[in-house]
Amino acid sequence: MPKSDVVITVSDYFCDIIPAMSLKRTFNAKWIAWIHHCEANPASRPGSRTVNTITSKMQAWSFKRIARHADAAWINDTVAGDEIERRLLALGMPAKRIRRMKNGVDASAINACGEPQAGKSVDAMMIGVRPNKGMHDIIPIWERLCALRPGTTLSLTGGMSGEAGLEREIARRGLPIRMDRPNTGGFLPASEYYAKIKEARILFAPSHEEGWGIAVCEAMAAGLPVVAYDLPAYRKIYEGAYVPVPCFDHDAFARSIAAILNDSTQFAEMKERGLATAMRYDWNRIAEDDEASLRML
Repeated sequence: MPKSDVVITVSDYFCDIIPAMSLKRTFNAKWIAWIHHCEANPASRPGSRTVNTITSKMQAWSFKRIARHADAAWINDTVAGDEIERRLLALGMPAKRIRRMKNGVDASAINACGEPQAGKSVDAMMIGVRPNKGMHDIIPIWERLCALRPGTTLSLTGGMSGEAGLEREIARRGLPIRMDRPNTGGFLPASEYYAKIKEARILFAPSHEEGWGIAVCEAMAAGLPVVAYDLPAYRKIYEGAYVPVPCFDHDAFARSIAAILNDSTQFAEMKERGLATAMRYDWNRIAEDDEASLRML
């Protein structure tokens, strides 16, 4: 690893935490731990109870190291941030080393990539297909939606986990849902990713838990109205800029999607609200806060 004055970890996974601790010990580098998410109780999370328990214990291990060794913890100014701060303080981290921050999106790059040549090719897009992101909500919501609005299409893209069974069930039921995996074997370049978002008319966001919701803000910056469960994180950051659905109510979610796709006035209003909200979190503005925080180390 190269000699560094400052190291910033962008997750609390051990594969980031251990190198950061090594750089701090070897080069006396300042370590900033960016923490975006707080694991919920394993019993209350969707997906495998065993996997949830393991990831919860892994985060607890990381939080202990961050509280003891990090020069600063940057946490989001969200409901999840409140819980992370409480846990770090309980582990003995001084309050002066914990700073509330904002996430952001590259709004100028999203605007610059323009509309894809093919135009809008799908009604809705979901970014990230995993149990905690609402993977198990897709089929029940889409079956209800197709009963209300036959033929409404959905593209599933982004990071996926355990989606093989979902893909088989989609095919068995004949739902108008496609798995949109990149051919690159990894992440899409930013410009291609932003163009991919713009292929859809709305963002379908059935996530069960969020620390901040980068995909939501990127979609808003791309001009997509967002329909999402009314999570505390979304409510605090995006109040009034998305279509909120009572948590985990599949019928209400289907009705909300059908309503915004069928109502051009509501569609245009939510699009404009989303664009205005996304601009508040443009990187050019957020970078000023980051610089001020770096100078406080």
